[in-house]
Parts: sequence; structure tokens; C-alpha cells
Amino acid sequence: MASANAPVPIILCGAKVSLGQESANFMKPEFEEIPRLLLGEEPQPAGANQVGTHYYSACPKAVLFGRTYTDDQLQAVLDACKCKGEISWVIPGEAAAKNEVIGPGHATKVATNMKNVLAELANTGEMGQEGRFEYSF
Repeated sequence: MASANAPVPIILCGAKVSLGQESANFMKPEFEEIPRLLLGEEPQPAGANQVGTHYYSACPKAVLFGRTYTDDQLQAVLDACKCKGEISWVIPGEAAAKNEVIGPGHATKVATNMKNVLAELANTGEMGQEGRFEYSF
């Protein structure tokens, strides 16, 4: 796992920016969120998107999708990615609770679960390896 001096660059994809902001904060210091770079978009000024660190010098090692993404949306992002062969795609599996109510503490729960998935990828040497990895929490 990366040290506090070298956080692992990731991208969080979800339905609500506010949830992304809170989740990105809970992912620190091991991970840093670098939004929108994946699609080849020009980096936006920090004021345009307050999620993540806006550190754009490297491809993400993992992209984590929330439960609201459809299979077609997931595929569109995968197809548009400019960093082929270097990314672990963390996607909701069939058992993921897609209708879970988002309330107080949800971002903490999401961040904790995602950190656990990423730690497993790091421990198995699959972090930053091309592949789709499903979660079920």
C-alpha cells in the first residue's frame, strides 16, 4: 500500500458529487481522487470540481464505480479510457445493494468498503492491473 507521501491515484464515479467529496476525504491519506482525467478531458480549475486533489500527472491505478451505474454506462467509461492496460476497474456485482438508502455515515461506509477492496487488490498484486473486480457490499 502507498505511504502517506505517495498516495495511490484513483477515480471515484458516483451519482452525487457531495458523496464523492466526502468519500474522497475518507480515502486519504492512502489514496487520492483525480476526477475526470480518465476520459481524456482537460483538467478543470479547482473551483469547477471540488472533489479530489486535482493531481493529474499519472493515470489512476483504480476506478471505483458506485451502484447507480448501469452496465452500458460502465462500458462507455471503459471504452473512453485513455489509460488502457493499467487500471483496476472496481464495479458493483450482482449482490451489491443497489437500492441502499444514502444517509448519514454512508460516505464513511463506502470509503471503508472501497479501501478494503483496494487493499485486497494491492495484497494480491492486482492493483493497477487491467481487470474488472466486483464488490458485493
